[in-house]
Amino acid sequence: MTTVANSELWAIYDARRVKAPELRGMDSMVNGVVGWFKNRTPVLGQLKAQAKRVEALEPEIHALSSSRFREEIMKIRDEARVGNLEADMEDRALAITREAVVRAIGKRPFPVQIMGAAAMIRGAVAEMATGEGKTLTAAMAASIWAWGGRPVHVITVNDYLVQRDAEHMGPIYELLGMKVGFVIHETTPQERLDMYRRNVVYVTSKELVADFLRDQIQLDAMAKYRPITAERETPVWGGQDSLGNLRTPAQASAGFLATGQTNARLTVPGLFKVIVDEADSLLIDEAVTPLIISNSPDDEANAQLYRAAHELAEMLEQHKDFIIDFTVRNIDLTQRGQDRLDELSDALQQGNFWKGRRRREELVTQALVAQYCYVRDEQYLVTEDNKVQIIDEFTGRIMADRSWRHGLHQAIEVKENVPVTADKENLARLSFQRFFRQYPIMGGMTGTAWEAAPELWQIYQRPVIKIPTNKPCIRRQLPTRMYDTMEQKWEAVTRRICELNETGVPVLVGTRSVLASQEVSRRLAALGKPHRVLNATQTAQEAAIVAEAGGEGKITVATNMAGRGTDIILGRGVAENGGLAVVSTEPAASYRVDRQLFGRAARQGDPGTAQMFTCADDDLFLRHAPRQRKLWRAIGANRLIKMAQNRAENLARFNRKQVLKNDDWMDEALPF
Repeated sequence: MTTVANSELWAIYDARRVKAPELRGMDSMVNGVVGWFKNRTPVLGQLKAQAKRVEALEPEIHALSSSRFREEIMKIRDEARVGNLEADMEDRALAITREAVVRAIGKRPFPVQIMGAAAMIRGAVAEMATGEGKTLTAAMAASIWAWGGRPVHVITVNDYLVQRDAEHMGPIYELLGMKVGFVIHETTPQERLDMYRRNVVYVTSKELVADFLRDQIQLDAMAKYRPITAERETPVWGGQDSLGNLRTPAQASAGFLATGQTNARLTVPGLFKVIVDEADSLLIDEAVTPLIISNSPDDEANAQLYRAAHELAEMLEQHKDFIIDFTVRNIDLTQRGQDRLDELSDALQQGNFWKGRRRREELVTQALVAQYCYVRDEQYLVTEDNKVQIIDEFTGRIMADRSWRHGLHQAIEVKENVPVTADKENLARLSFQRFFRQYPIMGGMTGTAWEAAPELWQIYQRPVIKIPTNKPCIRRQLPTRMYDTMEQKWEAVTRRICELNETGVPVLVGTRSVLASQEVSRRLAALGKPHRVLNATQTAQEAAIVAEAGGEGKITVATNMAGRGTDIILGRGVAENGGLAVVSTEPAASYRVDRQLFGRAARQGDPGTAQMFTCADDDLFLRHAPRQRKLWRAIGANRLIKMAQNRAENLARFNRKQVLKNDDWMDEALPF
């Protein structure tokens, strides 16, 4: 075995598979109480004191010559390698890292950024408001962790931010004697081998988990003495999690040796430490979404079955033949519907396949779900090359290479009259929740973590620390405006945008879907108001559009702003005129998402306003408050929004809990 391969096989023994313990009864209650106290322990005082100590070291560190500064870096690195970065040494490490930022890119981290870095080093999720410099804060924490000698993964939300952050922070890491790498969709397999072995690696969760799963497939192929080719692997997304065995480092090395693969190397050489950007979105909202590695047949043998199911579905009547539960996007056939489906199947003479009642009911039900529960330009869009692409309802971005399973994706393709893609054979599957619980050490950052603090503790054993803003937030939250119909709401939204625009105030209009952004755009265009649109169809221009949104008189219409990663900087004279105005056109299923949008206004002590517009026909109320929505005047708009969001979040929390139980069962039942 080569020296490199031998070294890496021994190295991955340090990456232990860990997870939060499965607790029940009194143990679960006690753990919840511990988490409650952990999240409310007065840690801020300790972090503030540490930031002051770090600042006190600044004159000494800043006065060091280049050669003496390099010597200090080497000294701290040696201490980190033997695990001695505690107390005074950690303060000094932070001071050196801060000075490296000043020398490398000319920025001086604020005390709150030092606090955020220290919180992440402690393994906490740091809640830092929009515009407070989370990217730089993460770089400081990653640097100190990377001195320990094992790769640090920094997870961010898309390929653009992965490459941008790695390149912008690169000079800092280089000055500190480290190598930084990044992995995006276009990175070749050979380049990935190099990138994952650098001190700090910027990567999206999708690429990291996909590479990890490819390693698992490779190890499985080795165990069966058969090779697997990369050309057959296609990542596909959607559905629930039911992954088989995960290979431990011991099994990896044994597999290499048993098959004579002495030069074999894992793409991802161990999971050691990770910093997760937009931690609440990835670790909570997308926690149960599995990444699936699969292969695709060249043609779709079942296309005719999906088309036949669509024809049958169109012959059924709502309320009589089937009942829709919009809360969970589910359809149940009534007894009349089942009998009618029997008659239609016999009359249409669809062949022997349709004689099986369960098979035809499953396909027809999926066709009904596609027709009634999934709306074009809300849950998905159709591209110019006639492909159905899923839209992430939390961020508004296209979810590339993802598809719904159990025939739903094909049912939507038939509905939209585009080519039907093939059913895929799953080779490996893993939820983000199960994957990230394997890291021995994890930190995170986001602008909205506090509401998810109990769940972050329960699933990942990570406390949440709220970091104060560098300057007091002076954003004005204007009263919520609610209406009976969509038309009334859109008229009020358009009128408000025009009022603000006439005063020169820049306006950011937040919409929940592509369809809603197009509706606002159409109305503004009819009034001759110049504007920019940022939705799932303009992801390539998103950074430029967001960066210009703070200019005088600018109107920007955007889908959910979670994880956009680009600051909206106010143009000249805008602050004196009241700052950025955020107009939300619909409440999200989670208050955290609303808070992310509102957080775009009044960053770094700037002025700004935020206001919510809603109506009784919004999706949140149709799904989670169908009976109460018409009584909004008696209940109150804000109370109704809170009630519906609580129900939506409880349902999502229940689904995540079920997947968590499944993850724990798999770890117990499939130990090898």
